[in-house]
Amino acid sequence: MDRIGLAAALFHEGEPEQAAQAAQQALDGVVRVGSTLVASRLNTLLDAARPYRAGDVDEVRIRAQDLAAAHPTPVAA
Repeated sequence: MDRIGLAAALFHEGEPEQAAQAAQQALDGVVRVGSTLVASRLNTLLDAARPYRAGDVDEVRIRAQDLAAAHPTPVAA
């Protein structure tokens, strides 16, 4: 989860290349963990990546969306 936060922070700081690299490493870990909290953090990452349009960022976005869909966060009623 810390790596997801780092990647999101790098996006917010305007460092999309470094953020994409950190995000790919974080997403490798997400595949192994798969918790609800991690899924919530994926949504934070997706929000942070939203302003950027580049090949490496698009790859992160697609991969994070796929992982978030596989581990949806519960919705409070």
